[in-house]
Amino acid sequence: MKAPAPPARRIALAATTLLAVAAVALGTVLTSGDDADSGGRDAADGGLSAEQRRRADQLVSVFENGTTKIQYGYAENLDDGRGVTAGRAGFTTDDGDALEVVRAYTEKKPDNPLARFLPALKRLADGGGADGGDKADGGDSDGSRPRPLSDADYIAAWKRSAADPVFREVQDAQVDDRYFAPALRAADKAGLRSPLAVAELYDASIQHGNGSDGDGLPALVRRTTAKAGTPAEAGEKAWLDAFFDVRVHDLTHPVNADTADEWRTSVDRVEAVRRLAGSGHQDLDGPFTVTAFGSRYSIR
Repeated sequence: MKAPAPPARRIALAATTLLAVAAVALGTVLTSGDDADSGGRDAADGGLSAEQRRRADQLVSVFENGTTKIQYGYAENLDDGRGVTAGRAGFTTDDGDALEVVRAYTEKKPDNPLARFLPALKRLADGGGADGGDKADGGDSDGSRPRPLSDADYIAAWKRSAADPVFREVQDAQVDDRYFAPALRAADKAGLRSPLAVAELYDASIQHGNGSDGDGLPALVRRTTAKAGTPAEAGEKAWLDAFFDVRVHDLTHPVNADTADEWRTSVDRVEAVRRLAGSGHQDLDGPFTVTAFGSRYSIR
């Protein structure tokens, strides 16, 4: 399960250069923020156009980081039992998310500031940790017992890496493969067609994850269909409204009780999309304004 994202994180942007990069797996183009289109398959194929995908990414960034600009350099320990949460999608150290990002980065650029954390990230993902703790730490080059390092060292290394276009490209590809593509498949399987519905499943995919647990996106979709029928039976609008209800209930009564306190504070990320649906933005046509956690954001 993904770590819950707090509303409107206050962060410093480690890299200000915007760079379009190719995400080969989906044939999409992603960007680092507001100034260029981000990728998506043609809407006729059940996906999103480039502009629709960019707006979906902006929505997720608003909910994750309180800004429409994608935050590759964000890194913080939220004290939620999941170690350090970092990057554009909140990759966490304790559940394998960060491990996959750093591993992919190291395959492309072995000599990077995060490579030394790979042994510790693997232990954390496997449920272990240095000295029984949950801190990110590096390993000695001779294979001896790992040398504990503070979270501050890992956070500093992540922020330095975020200035590297290769690292941003890796984060984009991980988001596509691990969150956007599963959400798109779930939408296609359910028969959802509107870009807003795809964007909502995409946001749920990032916050809830795509695992087999009761809080994951597949479980939310199943519960919604059991409650409302399929989108073909109920109509997409009614199905999506039921999905909002199911997701809000999961945020306030999660199967994993460890997430409860923080997830309760994130309910407005669901209600923000519900408000967009009610105001006729199913096609994610811009520009429009989204209100979340008491702040207004312009999505263009």
